[in-house]
Amino acid sequence: MRKKGIIGCTVLAVFLFLAAVVLFSGSRSVVDANDGREKRFTSIQVKEGDSLWSIAEERMSREYDSIDDYIQEVCDTNHIYDQKITADMYLVVPYYTDVD
Repeated sequence: MRKKGIIGCTVLAVFLFLAAVVLFSGSRSVVDANDGREKRFTSIQVKEGDSLWSIAEERMSREYDSIDDYIQEVCDTNHIYDQKITADMYLVVPYYTDVD
């Protein structure tokens, strides 16, 4: 019985250690990737002729790996499932700014 308790504690300790490593290593890479910049959101009105692609080309910053990643975030934020937008609708779009 005592042997099972020791094994259980060891397994739990290893699990907690690995969870902490994963948690803290992920946080560090996000901070490094953002290079002291903070994500914010603003609302824009879609104009005639705008597309998600043209909006992304105009507003995307270096924090995104690709234009598709930026478009996906805009769609997720605005609950757009078919990637269709129309003139005069409003979109919440992300942008990054330097942290003072």
